[in-house]
Amino acid sequence: MGNGFFIVLLAMFAFLYFLLIRPQRQTQRKHAQMLGALKVGDEIITSGGIYGEVVQLDEERVMVEIDDDVRIAVARRAIATVVPPEELQRLESEQEQPKSAEEPMTAEERDAARS
Repeated sequence: MGNGFFIVLLAMFAFLYFLLIRPQRQTQRKHAQMLGALKVGDEIITSGGIYGEVVQLDEERVMVEIDDDVRIAVARRAIATVVPPEELQRLESEQEQPKSAEEPMTAEERDAARS
């Protein structure tokens, strides 16, 4: 009876290892490699959703230019991903044709539209 419990416990640990622990470690390893390979000129997305270009690096922080002459310092670990070149081209092509939102309606205009 003791051996059966030990085998079940070992199987449950192996199941949890392959289902949870191993994939999380692989993800952490890939993220650490991406941060290590970061270089000036890379387009990045921060974990807060800010797009920008890396202009300066040090051990802990990254200086990111988010617009002309607008630079912010972010923690290196706060960088979520590096934007692939094809995604960057798509974003730049969309930027050439600005889309504007419709003017919001007032409460009176909404009431008039409903009736």
